[in-house]
Amino acid sequence: MNEKEQAEEIMEKYNRDLGKFQKEASRKEFRTVLKYVANEANRKQRELVGLDKKEENS
Repeated sequence: MNEKEQAEEIMEKYNRDLGKFQKEASRKEFRTVLKYVANEANRKQRELVGLDKKEENS
């Protein structure tokens, strides 16, 4: 299971409710989701400034 699938599965578990997620998620779940979000933000920033080429399957 890749990072995106893990983050999606965890957020579905908390009905995509950020408040519920922050209160009830385990430390590992919280870290997994935030790591995915940070990596995606970094990827999009690199893409915008031209450091990475846009991926075809995104």
